[in-house]
Amino acid sequence: MQQDDDSCRPRHVRRSLRHAALRLRWHVRRLTRRDVILAAALGVAAAAVIAAVVALVSPKAEQPGETEVTAIDTTGTQRTVAYDEEVVPVTQAPQSTPKDEWHQGSMPYLYQIDPQYKDYPYSNGTLEKQGCGPTSLSMVYIDLTGDTTYGPTEMADFATENGYSTDGNGSSWLLMSEGPEKLGLASTSVANTPEALAAELEAGHPIICNMAPGIFTKVGHYIAIEGLDDEGKALAHDSNSRARSLWHWDLSIICEQARAVWSFSVA
Repeated sequence: MQQDDDSCRPRHVRRSLRHAALRLRWHVRRLTRRDVILAAALGVAAAAVIAAVVALVSPKAEQPGETEVTAIDTTGTQRTVAYDEEVVPVTQAPQSTPKDEWHQGSMPYLYQIDPQYKDYPYSNGTLEKQGCGPTSLSMVYIDLTGDTTYGPTEMADFATENGYSTDGNGSSWLLMSEGPEKLGLASTSVANTPEALAAELEAGHPIICNMAPGIFTKVGHYIAIEGLDDEGKALAHDSNSRARSLWHWDLSIICEQARAVWSFSVA
């Protein structure tokens, strides 16, 4: 391997190199400790900025279950890609199942945020903000009986007249445990396990769950479950979200989020 020989370079080149080396050495000697620390800090800051930019533009590794939570964690009139990949615009208000399509053996999709229901007074507020309880019970009642007498607004009146409506905090759990008897239904408290929920749903008993803060709510929420699909996943009817209603849910996720569960049948 051939070595670089300084003596082979022209004299004026060697002189320029030595001069440059002397100037560099002089500048290095003039650097203070403060200058060195400042330069190091600037280097660290620049590296942090570069790392942050890379993190923003790089695809994020998907964690198990992350897609489900991210895709459906919406409330109010916000919407996203649902289970069947239907995209619902964020400005589109959900439309409940028309009343002439309510019949026994098919749970309708009823939304407390539907324009035809959302402003109805309930619980010292409106159905839009407080009406998940009566709307969920209305869906179950129609599914079991086919009676169209108790839509969301009529069920809200029923809850208020019988003392199941709270003052600004939605519906008492008694609406689910005691109220159904007055409607000709039987209500049963169900153990909060996937096996117990599956057994009730397979027996044809729709379910209502009171959900803790998490995927379905930030404060508390009732949802209805119609049954199971071919893969054993829950068919939820969430009165506050069309997207969550179209999603098919693992029962383990439902149980992790639920605080109480009731199943219903005709008395």
